[in-house]
Amino acid sequence: MIVKSLGYRYSFDGVTSISHSLSLKVNTDSDSSGAADVINNARNEPDVVTLSVVASDNHVPVAGWARQTMRSLAGIKEGRYLCTVVTSLRTYDDMLLTGIMVLQDENCPEGWTGTLTFTHLNSAGAGSGHVNDQSSTPVVSGSSAVRKVGAQSGSVLQTILKEAGIALGK
Repeated sequence: MIVKSLGYRYSFDGVTSISHSLSLKVNTDSDSSGAADVINNARNEPDVVTLSVVASDNHVPVAGWARQTMRSLAGIKEGRYLCTVVTSLRTYDDMLLTGIMVLQDENCPEGWTGTLTFTHLNSAGAGSGHVNDQSSTPVVSGSSAVRKVGAQSGSVLQTILKEAGIALGK
């Protein structure tokens, strides 16, 4: 997952499953409308991608890494930051993190397992100037300029402090 405006790339200890939901709403005669995004009496529903993930402090030199990851994800959801979700089947752009479910139990004592639900932002209705060309071709996005958030760079808080020019004592 990439948080576009922050330039952060999130990865997890494991992704145990990915659910892709891409659907159309077919209008009946009684609810048909003259909306511009209706083609062949059908409208695209927002794509929904659900990731089942595992986050832990194992193999990470930063104490409390899993807790910080959870806090960061909550901040992404609450801030309504646009994300890019990259899977092996498709890359989804302009996704909002709309749901987080976290479970802490004996199966992951140094972290958590959970599901992250992403929903596509309907930018055509938001007046963003996005042209809906009805294309279903996945677009690979991202660049080498995206910074990784993980064991290599410390916690998100440490990264923010470093970029602000605040030195951390060791």
